[in-house]
This record gives sequence, C-alpha cells and structure tokens, in this order.
Amino acid sequence: MLKPIKGNPGRFLDTDTGKVLNISEYREDDKFDTICIPSFAAVPLTNGTQFIFFRDLTRKQAIDTNFTQPSRLAAGEKMVVDRIGLTWETTWGSIKSIHVSSDIQQLVNGAHLRIEVNRLLLTEGPAIKYAPGYGFSGSSTMDLSIINIGTPSPAAVSRLLKTQTLTAEHEIIGYLTYFSRDWMDNKFEVDYKQPEPSANYFVKCWLHGLFKTAVNK
Repeated sequence: MLKPIKGNPGRFLDTDTGKVLNISEYREDDKFDTICIPSFAAVPLTNGTQFIFFRDLTRKQAIDTNFTQPSRLAAGEKMVVDRIGLTWETTWGSIKSIHVSSDIQQLVNGAHLRIEVNRLLLTEGPAIKYAPGYGFSGSSTMDLSIINIGTPSPAAVSRLLKTQTLTAEHEIIGYLTYFSRDWMDNKFEVDYKQPEPSANYFVKCWLHGLFKTAVNK
C-alpha cells in the first residue's frame, strides 16, 4: 500500500517493501493481455473450463497484449496496480447470429476471475465485478439487447483497497473459469437450440495504475 510522505511532494512509501517511490517518474497506464474463447460449436463451456491471462504470448500482436515476458514485466519496468478490469469483444468477421448479445451476457455472467501474484491471491470474484472503466456507449438501430460496449466511466469503477506493486520479480497469472451450477440443478452451458455465432470471443484483462518503463529508471 502506498502512503504519501509528508514534506516530500510526489513521494510515497510502499508499506509492503519499505521502499520510497517518486511518482513523478511514473505515468498512468495499463498492462493488458487477451485470451480467446473459441466458438461454442468448437469448444463447449463445461464445468471447469478455464482460460489463463498473461502466460501465453505466442503470436499475439500489439492489440492483444503489451507483455513481452510471460506473466512478468520486462526487466526495469515497475507498476503500481490499483484497478483490474475485463472487456468482452467479438473477433473480426461476420457474425451471423442475432443472439450475439445474449451469448456475451452468458460469457460474462457465468465467468469467475482470479488474479494471483507469486501464487498469492490478489483478487477474485464474478467477472461482472471487474468493470475496467473503458468502453463506448450510444444508441443502436440493431435488434440486440446490448448497445453498450464496456463501462465508459473510470471514475465509477471501484479500485483495489490495497495497491499491488509489480516488477520483473513478480509472476502474475489471471484465471477465467466457468463452473457448473449444480446447486440449482442446472449447469452453465450454451443453449444449442439457438443459432450459434460464427466468430470466437476475445476477453481482455486490464491492469491499471502507475507505470514506469525501463528507460525512466
């Protein structure tokens, strides 16, 4: 947790490490990674289906991730994370199903996110809890129940009560998991009676906070 140091504007004490941070050397920014949930026809979401953030960077482009090392910041980089969020998107291409909006609602409402740093829990809960504050909002003439993409209000998004400092020495992993809902005698699954979308889905996990690059060291 960061605490301001009296008489030293811009300097904060990291109560976890005892080190002093000069935030004038940092900028507000994000680190992010993207996972792909295959089309429901290819991979049904059964109990325990899990997708992992930050670990597999193979063939990902700049729009997919800005991590250069699996599960770690690059050498010399530092970050103070105070907000974590998820955004949900479809892939490029034609989507033929008119039920895309309800499909995305299923993906969000049925998902559980867990973030670990060095195998210790940082935060976890239903995916709906993790609004990133990013998105677009407006009217639509399309026959879909969702016309908002994301939550375009960073000020309305809750922040971590305790900030997390990350360096290249920290391993960060995110798990997006779909569990069976046996307690209500009804498992989480896709309604195959409805037409299926032709596209896969992207989910981005955002780590927002103060970021220091290696060149500013």
